[in-house]
Amino acid sequence: MSSKFTVINSTDEDKNKEMDRICRIARLNELWERQYLSALERVCTGRIGKISEVPQDELAKIGLAGIKYICSMRDVTRENIKLGIDEGKTLAGEQVRFTVIDSIFTILGCLTLRNFVTAFPIDKRYDGEKWECIDYFSTMKALSKMNWDKPIGRDELSELLWDYDNSDLRHAYIEFTTAMSAIYKAQTGKGIMEKFFEDRGVPTYTIDKGIGIMKNNQTGDIVKTQKVSHIQVVK
Repeated sequence: MSSKFTVINSTDEDKNKEMDRICRIARLNELWERQYLSALERVCTGRIGKISEVPQDELAKIGLAGIKYICSMRDVTRENIKLGIDEGKTLAGEQVRFTVIDSIFTILGCLTLRNFVTAFPIDKRYDGEKWECIDYFSTMKALSKMNWDKPIGRDELSELLWDYDNSDLRHAYIEFTTAMSAIYKAQTGKGIMEKFFEDRGVPTYTIDKGIGIMKNNQTGDIVKTQKVSHIQVVK
């Protein structure tokens, strides 16, 4: 296989298409945010009682819009990073993100499993056994042990999400655990995964891309990284 390729400069049309793509991502985020807040407001206005007493169809609408909002917000952040205009994450921002997603998960925990699966269909992936990851079959196996007509429960939802193959839910759960880890690190000086590996004797490293080194967080040993370029400009 040849390692050579030709670099093609983008045209004005390409740049316009890219800008349109970015604008669509931003608009989609705004739409899902409005949808989520509107659905939440409709349910909360003039209602007294527990969230679990809200009709299942209303809970599903709020939960679906909330998850879509979180995923679209992640997409906006990614584009901002690419454009170099991301303001970076703050502890206050991570706390807000954690609280918002946790409240959405609380709502989803009030759904029956049957309505949950309807709102968030299982991804049609069937090769999980080959790649040793979750797929449609492993998800259905996990669901077969549950009561489909009983509310899932908040704690049980966290367990379910580990076994449930749906890309939107997976991305939202990653955002949730990332925010949780950031809060934990602010309190202890270490992220959740760093603490997990440390407790099991697995070394972790901090990378300084500026000077090209990796530092062992346990021993302090420094390893110089090697830069490998896979790009060759063909003239």
